Amino acid sequence: MKRMSNWFKGLSVALTSLAWTGLALAQTDPSSGTTSGTTTTTTTSTAWYGNWWVWAVGVAVFLVVVIALTNRGGRSSA
Repeated sequence: MKRMSNWFKGLSVALTSLAWTGLALAQTDPSSGTTSGTTTTTTTSTAWYGNWWVWAVGVAVFLVVVIALTNRGGRSSA
């Protein structure tokens, strides 16, 4: 009976996965090459997180916080 339970669980997971995949693929437009009354606008502005210096500052702050939290005074009590 335990084998049947595991088989049923596997089948239900597979069917659920298949259903979610079908829903995800249903959101895509199969006729992406044709224009059907839609307008596409492109802009040239960049987001703040696209700059290299933002990531450099973020990594530096992260490292300082990690070092400060793991140091705990730096003195041994032995």
